[in-house]
Amino acid sequence: MAECWRPIDPSFNILRMQNAPEIAAEAMQKAHALAQAGDIAGAAKICRTVLARAPAHIYALFMLGTIESQFGHFDEAAKHLALAVKLSPQTAEILTSHGNVLIELKRYAEAIEVLSRAIKLQPQNQNALIYRGLALAQSGRPEDALKDFDRVLLMAPQSVFALHNRANALIQMNRLDDARRSVDALLRIAPGHVAAMANHIVILIHDAKFADALKVVDRALSLESGNADLWNTRGEVLQHLKDYRAARESYEKALTLKPDLAPAFVNICNVLMEQQRLQDALAWSAKGIAINPDNAPLHLLRGNILLHLGRSGESLKSYDAALAANPDYHEAHYHRGSTLLLTGRFEAGWADFEHRWQVADCGFDRPELQAAEWTGEPLSGRSIVVYSEQGLGDTIQFARFLPELTEAGARLTFLCHPNLMRLFGPLAAGFEIVPTIEGGRRFDFKCALMSLPHRLKTTNLRAGSPYLTAEPALIAQWRDRIGGHGFRIGLCWQGNPKGKIDYGRSIPLAKYAPFASLPNVRLISLQRSHGLEQLARLPPGMTVETLGEFDTGNDAFVDTAAIINCLDLVITSDTAIPHLAGALGRPAWVALKHIPDWRWMLERSDSPWYPSLRLFRQPAPGDWDSVTAAMAEALEGLVGRDS
Repeated sequence: MAECWRPIDPSFNILRMQNAPEIAAEAMQKAHALAQAGDIAGAAKICRTVLARAPAHIYALFMLGTIESQFGHFDEAAKHLALAVKLSPQTAEILTSHGNVLIELKRYAEAIEVLSRAIKLQPQNQNALIYRGLALAQSGRPEDALKDFDRVLLMAPQSVFALHNRANALIQMNRLDDARRSVDALLRIAPGHVAAMANHIVILIHDAKFADALKVVDRALSLESGNADLWNTRGEVLQHLKDYRAARESYEKALTLKPDLAPAFVNICNVLMEQQRLQDALAWSAKGIAINPDNAPLHLLRGNILLHLGRSGESLKSYDAALAANPDYHEAHYHRGSTLLLTGRFEAGWADFEHRWQVADCGFDRPELQAAEWTGEPLSGRSIVVYSEQGLGDTIQFARFLPELTEAGARLTFLCHPNLMRLFGPLAAGFEIVPTIEGGRRFDFKCALMSLPHRLKTTNLRAGSPYLTAEPALIAQWRDRIGGHGFRIGLCWQGNPKGKIDYGRSIPLAKYAPFASLPNVRLISLQRSHGLEQLARLPPGMTVETLGEFDTGNDAFVDTAAIINCLDLVITSDTAIPHLAGALGRPAWVALKHIPDWRWMLERSDSPWYPSLRLFRQPAPGDWDSVTAAMAEALEGLVGRDS
């Protein structure tokens, strides 16, 4: 969360404090004067003297607690203020100061309760509203926090604190357009407000306006050149601009200013990973953890680095360390779950995989459905709606489990990607398949598609294979178009380059060139959009046939499914195509990067999901030549048998 701004504690106002023993009145007047003059150490000394003689002196407790909080002695501050609250439970100023200190101690639930009491006593108490908003935001309740900040802005439309923390809450809710308005309003009032500039940078990064973001961060640094967090942010902007050298220099400058700044260690590791310098990244993660042993993101990142190095066992230990530091760290659960699935430990893997919904860059939302979450209850005679999620390949892969629900007696409705409904038509003969759900419709249960193996406790991943069929009329149409001569190989090489998940998965089309030299082989493109430009720069001696337009309507893969049925083999990178071929029961060879997506597992040439698939793996990151050489050797024998 961005840096929060809040007003200083309520000013020391001795006239508001009642019950001060007269014997200490003169001393406390002097303490008050010293505090107002800025000598809080002198004021604290007087408070301690007063409390030594009168331990229940409310104003001395209040003043000393507030001063201790300014010194950063929050435990001591909380002790004094808690006693003051006990002695004077109806004094809103004391409650407000106590709530502020509880926030510093990360005791957010207590802070919310204490501050709510202050607000009940003084509904117009702007400080209490801002503090409570901060506690709510830190408790994962940004919507409620927003209400408190908006209440302050109704009273004080130019409140710097309310505007800034309102922007923070909106950014936390991913409502960046609304946040932009608060940031802009604040910067009009206070153009040099560095924390507001930091939020402006967050918004510009989200909008991919990296050059503009760099200008803003450099302006902020001109005002606060010793701000380590700003140097770290500058590195993030430069990393987006692919200026890795300058990014790393900024991160290292941040660490010079603040040697324990964990996000800077994380970012240096990420830069090194993007440069494929995994051993260096591992070393930097160790440095960061040595300084920040309880930092969950550093342990998580170390786990990811170890996984990319092929050390999955050690990566799991790092994920465990991240969760020991923060048991509610959803990203660590998710990555541990993916690694457990990658290594074949399905029961524990599926359980951790359920945390995918809470991961920051989840990328998809659950539909609002009127039903209870299904956790494995008996389904006979009950209605259940299952909704698709993530990509088309994921939906094809996990649709295999849907018939198990109807076999258990469920009345099943499948909320499906609209463009997959036609492809799934034969599979859905025993249940309802719909693109949308009417708002008032109710079901007994609901379940995400990719949660089915966890809820079903299934051990049979090949359930019902093959479970999709192509349309006979389209098969006949494409068979006439393709013809029956030669050994027909469909090629797919490129996923969507805009998606992070495609990084390292797509293979350059030219790497398939060894197949072209085999006798009687026909190479036929299955690529429909991304990567087609590579057809114009094939290496000498390589020819790839194209089929013209297919799957041009709203129905995805119906033509592709028919085409695959007319081929002898599909050779593909990790896209939706291997899922389609596998679900159809058609032979396909899959070219996989060194550490693939979890569903392809490790160190095996077959797929536990699809009997008709054969897997070819990079022996080292980026080594596609070895993959295609192994394919060509296997293909030579296969073509020879079939000729």
